[in-house]
Amino acid sequence: MAPALSIVRFVVKRDRIACFVEAPDPARRYTTPAIARAACAARPHLPAHACVNECGDTFGSVMGRTPLPHLLEHVAIDLMVEGAARDDALFTGTTEWVDEARGRARVEVSYADDLEALGALTEAARLVNRLVG
Repeated sequence: MAPALSIVRFVVKRDRIACFVEAPDPARRYTTPAIARAACAARPHLPAHACVNECGDTFGSVMGRTPLPHLLEHVAIDLMVEGAARDDALFTGTTEWVDEARGRARVEVSYADDLEALGALTEAARLVNRLVG
């Protein structure tokens, strides 16, 4: 079975990385409560992430039904925070559909080190695909 989420390309910018992804199967394009629980078990800090959304001010308020690219964004940020040299490291991100009908999205994250961010996005994609199954 093909992965639920695939990274198509990266664009490294001066202050952030744009990661273009595809989630082609509409039936596997969004998280479910079970995926959210598994994500929390793997990355316990995810629900507390600040997140601008229609349901609240944390990622936890939408985790049970959010696009996989949005989960990718938050997992990548969580990985970067965990690996940061400074305790007060702060990373931000955005996710938007480029073509929702085809499951194409752009995820952007800020970074302290571009190679670490590329690694975090790649590892986040692996984790998201494991969670979706």
